[in-house]
Amino acid sequence: MEISNIEIKKQFFDNLNERQKRHYAAIEASNLGYGGQLAVSKALGIDQNTIHKGHLELLSKDTIPENRIRKTGGGRKKSSS
Repeated sequence: MEISNIEIKKQFFDNLNERQKRHYAAIEASNLGYGGQLAVSKALGIDQNTIHKGHLELLSKDTIPENRIRKTGGGRKKSSS
């Protein structure tokens, strides 16, 4: 299975934030059909679990405000010092 215009897509992919990368990879994988997750994973250097997470996010009705990349509470916790 081959992804068309892969070099242009890699350049575009590298300029996205975390959430956009997950969603883009999920869309590419679903367009390819069976075996798409593996092909996109190898082509873009992203884990298949991340692609699956992006797919679930796209199907979810939950929305994250546009000014955020992660859900509230995501990321490193503040130290208690």
